[in-house]
Amino acid sequence: MRFFKFRMIFLAVAFFGAAIANASETSPKLQLDVKEFTLKNGMLFLVVERPATPQVAVRLAIRAGSALEEAGKTGIAHMLEHMMFKGTRNFGSTDYRQDAELQGRIDAAYARIKAEQARRNPDPKVIQEKLAEMEQLRLEAQKLYIPQVFSSQLGKNGAVGVNAFTTTDQTQYIASVPSDMLEQWFSIISEQLFEPSWREFYVEKEVVQREWAFRYVNNPEGAAWLDLNATAFTAHPYRNPVIGWKSDMERYSTRDAMEFHAKHYNPTNSVCVLAGDVTLAEARRLAEVYFERYPAGMRAPEVVTEEPAQQGPRRSVRFLEGARTPVVRIGFHGAAMNTPDFFALDALTMVLSQGRSARITQNIVEQGLAVEAWAGNPDHRYGGMVVMGGSPNEPDALKQPGVSADQKRVAYLAACEALEELLLAEVEKLKTELVSAPELDRLKKLNQRDFIDRLRSNESVAGTLATLEVQAGWRYLTDYLSRMEAVSPEDIRRVARLYLRPANKTTAFVVPGDAASRPPEAYAEVRSISGSAASSRELHKGSFQNHSIYPTPAGWKHPLSFTRHPHRVTYPDADQMTIGGAKVFFLPDRELPLIDMTIYVKAGAVDLKDSEAGLTDILEATIIRGGTESRSPAELAMLLDDNAIKLGVDIGLEETAIKLSVLSADWEKGLEILKEVLTRPRFDAKAIEVAKVQEVAALSRQGEDAKDVAMRESMIWHFKGHAYGRDPLAAVKVIANITRDDLRRFLSVYVVPSNMVVAVSGDIERHKAQETLSRFIGGLPPGTAPQRRIGEPAPTPPVMTLIHKPGQVQSTVVAVLPGLTRANPQYWKSNLLMSVFGGNDSLMYTRLRDDLGYVYSAGFYQTAKWQAGLLIGIIGCKSDKAGEAILETVNIMRSLHQGIPARELELKRLDTLNSFVFNVDTKAELVQAYSRYAMRQEPLDTLERIQGAYFTSTPEELQTIALRLLVPLKIQIHVVADKTLPVSKADGRTLTLEEDLKAVAQSLGLPFQEIPLR
Repeated sequence: MRFFKFRMIFLAVAFFGAAIANASETSPKLQLDVKEFTLKNGMLFLVVERPATPQVAVRLAIRAGSALEEAGKTGIAHMLEHMMFKGTRNFGSTDYRQDAELQGRIDAAYARIKAEQARRNPDPKVIQEKLAEMEQLRLEAQKLYIPQVFSSQLGKNGAVGVNAFTTTDQTQYIASVPSDMLEQWFSIISEQLFEPSWREFYVEKEVVQREWAFRYVNNPEGAAWLDLNATAFTAHPYRNPVIGWKSDMERYSTRDAMEFHAKHYNPTNSVCVLAGDVTLAEARRLAEVYFERYPAGMRAPEVVTEEPAQQGPRRSVRFLEGARTPVVRIGFHGAAMNTPDFFALDALTMVLSQGRSARITQNIVEQGLAVEAWAGNPDHRYGGMVVMGGSPNEPDALKQPGVSADQKRVAYLAACEALEELLLAEVEKLKTELVSAPELDRLKKLNQRDFIDRLRSNESVAGTLATLEVQAGWRYLTDYLSRMEAVSPEDIRRVARLYLRPANKTTAFVVPGDAASRPPEAYAEVRSISGSAASSRELHKGSFQNHSIYPTPAGWKHPLSFTRHPHRVTYPDADQMTIGGAKVFFLPDRELPLIDMTIYVKAGAVDLKDSEAGLTDILEATIIRGGTESRSPAELAMLLDDNAIKLGVDIGLEETAIKLSVLSADWEKGLEILKEVLTRPRFDAKAIEVAKVQEVAALSRQGEDAKDVAMRESMIWHFKGHAYGRDPLAAVKVIANITRDDLRRFLSVYVVPSNMVVAVSGDIERHKAQETLSRFIGGLPPGTAPQRRIGEPAPTPPVMTLIHKPGQVQSTVVAVLPGLTRANPQYWKSNLLMSVFGGNDSLMYTRLRDDLGYVYSAGFYQTAKWQAGLLIGIIGCKSDKAGEAILETVNIMRSLHQGIPARELELKRLDTLNSFVFNVDTKAELVQAYSRYAMRQEPLDTLERIQGAYFTSTPEELQTIALRLLVPLKIQIHVVADKTLPVSKADGRTLTLEEDLKAVAQSLGLPFQEIPLR
C-alpha cells in the first residue's frame, strides 16, 4: 500500500560493533537471538524472546505481492489484502451458509456482465439487468454481514496496530497484542488468512479504486513513483503499481481473488514472526494447533520476467492537473540484494544521502538549490534500482505577474531538469573521485547507531525479520554490517561507473499543470441498512462451534471465545530533581547503550506577534543547520554524524521540544554540543536565506493537499481573532523580514531553565545524570520568560464552506465542534465517547465505510490546546458523496443524544483499557509523559486518572456529554472538492456538488459560503 525502504543496517543476530559494544561497561551485550522452527506443512516461524514488557509484536508475511500477478489482474494482491478483514465461516455473518450462497450468486451475475462486456456488441439491457440483480443480492447479503469483527475482536482484547500492507514482493499482516492474548491472534489470523469468506468484494473494490485516486490522481509524489516504474521497467512486473491499473481494478472479480489466494496463501509460502514476551515452546505449541491443520501448498517463485538491459535513457513528463509541487525521480537499474554490488550501491547512496553531512544534503539542499533532494537503494526481492529524487525550488519566472499556464509549465519543467543535473553531478564525482576514509568511517558509525535504534521496539524487529525473510532470507542480516564494512572506495567508484550510466537512466518529472478537467463520474450505489441497525449488530451469536472445512485440532479455541478482563496498568514514578530552576524527570533504562533527553520549553508560535509570523518555523529550520559561533554549518553536521548524535528541535503552536539522543559513551559530548547550539548559535546567513525560500515554497504548495487546506481553513474559522487561528499563509508576506537577531532574541528569552522541563532516560546512573545536567543547565542563560497571556477563544458561528479545488477526485471534509480542555474532569470520558462515535471501527466509520461504501477514511476525535478543546472530524469520501456523508455523520450524533449503544461502549472501553500497556511502553516515553504533564500543570498521575475514567464511565454520563458537545447546530464544516462534480439524487435529478452541499447546509440550518482555494 505504500513505498517501503528497508536499509538493513539495524539488525544482526550477533552485534559485533566494538565501538558500541564497549560504549558502557554496564550495558548488556547486544544480541538478537532469533529462534526458528518449521511446521510439517512447511510454514516457517521466527521467534525473538524479549520478555521486558507483556506484549508481542506479530507479523505474518505472504511471499506474494504485485510482482506475481497475472496480466489484466494487476492489483489483485492488494485487493486480497483488503478482503482479509471480512471474516470467515466462523465469524462475520449471522448465517455463513446463506451468505456463501448469496455471494456465489452475486459473482455469477458479475461473470455474466463480464462475458457480455467482452462481446463486440454488448447488450446494455443484459448488463443493466445483471447489475440490478447484483444490487438486490448484495442488499440481502448485507443483512447477514457483521462488519469489522476481525479487528474489533482483536481490539477489545488489547491488540493495537491491526493492519496490513502490500508491496511488490509481499503482503504482510501486522499487530501487537498483549502476551496473554497471543493465542487469540493465532486462532483468528490463521483462519482469516487461509479460509476467508468473500463478503462485500464489490463494495471493497470501490474502496480500492478510491485509493487509486488518493495515491496517484491528486498526489504528485505517487504520480512520480507510478511514472518512474512504468517507464523504467518494460517487461518486469515492477512496472505495475501495487494497487493495480485502474482498468484492471474495475474488471476483476471474486473468482480472480480466489485464484490468487489459492495459489499463494498457504503455509509453505508464509512466514510468521513473533517478537516480545513469548517463548519458543509456546509459539510452537500454538503454531501446531492453529496452523498445522492447513495443507502445505507451493512456495512462490524466486524468478519473474527479467527486464532486458536498458540501452538508452528514458524520460517521462507528466503535467499533473491541480498539482503545485514539481517532483523529480531518477532511476538506474541496479544489483540484486545480497550481491557484492548491492552492498556497494548501498554505500554509494549513503554517501550521497545519509546523515546531516551527506553530499546531496550539503551541496544541494543546504545551498538552497532544491526544496528536497535525496538518494536511496531500495531493497527488492526480484531486482534492484538505485533511485534519486527531490523537488526543485519555485522558479523565479513565476514571481512575475501575468505568467500564463504554458509559461508556468515551461518554468517548472526547466526547474526539474536543473535539479536532475545537480543530482547527476554528484554521481559524476563518485565516478572520478574516491570516497575518503573519514567519510566511510562516518557512515559506519551511523550504521551502528541505526542498528541500535531499530532494537528499541519489538515492532521494528518483527517487521524487519518478516520482510527480509521474504526478500532474501532472514539470515541476510547476520552479515550485513560486515559486508558493508568490506565495501571500499574503489567498489563505490566501480559501481557508480557500472550502473549509474546515462544509457541505464530513467527520469520521471511531475510538473504542475493547468486547472484540472472534470474527473469521470463517480460510482453510484444505494444501501438500505440504517445506522441504528448497524450499531445493534453483535460480533457473534450462537455457539462457538467450528464451521471450518478443516478438521478441528485438539486444543482449538474459537476466535471469538477469548475475553480479556482489563486491569489497571501501574507505572513507576520517575526520579524528580530541580536543577538550576529546571524541573527534571529521570528514569534509568539499561537495555540499550543509549541516552535520550527531551527538553520541553513553554514557547511556540502563539508567543509571536502577527508581524513575526513564521519566525518559529525559521528558527526550527536553522538552529542546527545554521551552525554555531565556533563551527560552520558543515562542520557541525559532520561533528554530529561523526558521533552518531541525533539532535532535533520541534517548535509547535504552544511548546517546543528539544531532543538529544546519543550513545551512552557520548553523553557528555552530546550535552556540550547542545549547549553550544542553544547558547552560541551562528544562524548562518545562507542557512536563514535557504530556510526562508523553502518555507515560502512549502506554504505556496500547501493548497495541493486537500486535507491540509481543509484543516487550515477550519482552524482559521474556529479560532477567528485568537492566536490559535492565525493564518499560516500570512507568513509569506513577513517572513523575509526575520533577522538573525530576531531568532537569537526568541531563543534567549524563552529557552531558559525556569521555562523548561527536562526528561532523561537511558543507560546512565542517577548521580551521573544529575552531575552532567547540572553543568549543562548551569551553562544556559538565566532569566524568566515572559508570562503567556492567552485567554480562552471566543465562540465562532457555525458554517458550511466549500473550497473549490478543480480536479479533486475525492472530497475531503473537516468538521469542527467545541470540546473540553484537558483540565476539565470530564475530558477523558469525552475521549471515550469520541472513540464510540468516531474512533477506529466506530459507529461513524462502520456506517460510512462498511454499510454505505461512501468513504475511504472517516473519523471524529478529541484534541485540546492549552486554552481550548476541539472535536475534529475528517472524512475522505467519494467525490459525489460529501453531502450524504455529512448528513449520516450528523444523524449518528443525534442518535447518541438518545443513548449510547451498550455494545459499542463496552467494546471501546475494553479496546482502550486492554491496550493501555501499549500507550506508554518505554522508559523514554514515560518520562516524556511526566514532563509534558508538569509543563501543562496537569497531575502527574494522569495515566492512572485516564484509566479510572474509562473504568467508571456509564452510558448515562456519555449521553450527557454527547448532548453537551455533539450539537449539529454548532458544527463548522469545511469541504475541499471539485464543486462542478455531478451528484445523482434518488429522485433522478442531477445536481452539481456545490448545489448539493448548499441543500445539505440548508437542511442542517447552516449558513453556506465558498472560500477561495489558496
